[in-house]
Amino acid sequence: MYQKELQISQQAAKKAGQFLKKEFFAWDNNLDNKKIKYKNGKERVTWCDKKAEQLILNILNKNFPSYSRLSEESGIKDKASDYEWIVDPLDGTSNFTTHHPYFAVAIALSYKNEVVISVVYDIVLDEMYWAVKDNGAYRNNKKISVSKNTILKKSLISYTHGSTVAETKKAFKLYEHFHLKAQKCRNFACTSLQMAQTAAGYNEVFVSLGPKIWDVAAGALLIKEAGGIVTGTQNKTWNTKSKSIVAGNRLHNKVLKDLKKLKLT
Repeated sequence: MYQKELQISQQAAKKAGQFLKKEFFAWDNNLDNKKIKYKNGKERVTWCDKKAEQLILNILNKNFPSYSRLSEESGIKDKASDYEWIVDPLDGTSNFTTHHPYFAVAIALSYKNEVVISVVYDIVLDEMYWAVKDNGAYRNNKKISVSKNTILKKSLISYTHGSTVAETKKAFKLYEHFHLKAQKCRNFACTSLQMAQTAAGYNEVFVSLGPKIWDVAAGALLIKEAGGIVTGTQNKTWNTKSKSIVAGNRLHNKVLKDLKKLKLT
């Protein structure tokens, strides 16, 4: 089931990724801050975000014209469909524009608000993370699973946060607590790739306070299919309407308890 959707979404991610990789190296040779615009005060956006989005949506629309779309740059395209593509054409724009090779393309497909397909393409490393509901999670052709480590002191907690002042202040508290309690606490500024790497066991738990749906939709299914636990901060099952996300291995419940003590739930 969903084999065509998976194949086409991977094709779209790859095509956008190839374009972005080319522009990433060209950008370094011809850095021009005039190419950078800002939305919501702080969030960077470039013509590359928009071009990558166009490449992806053209492919998805051609193959699935009846499906609805929700994409970061263009917003909602309303269609009467239970299926909705959720697209982040360039996750990690700030990294992209500062020549930090940690950015990705993220595409998810939801059916009645439940994510059934996810694709996260790590562009620079040419690694395709993908999952189909009830069929496991993979990096390229190798099955992946969440970390088996359950000792917080030996764990890496990964996080991102929304752009508001309140969400940023919450993130400071989260960082201070887990940087002391865990081995490391890091924000790499690319939500989908951080979640994909949580699914692959490179870190134990991922937390995001106030994320946008296109940031986390693909990663949520990856972690779930890799054997992880995925909820909101209130410990309710995560879905596309949730306002927060805590996802990872069996340390999930410990992290949730700590978030509650910090009054971050």
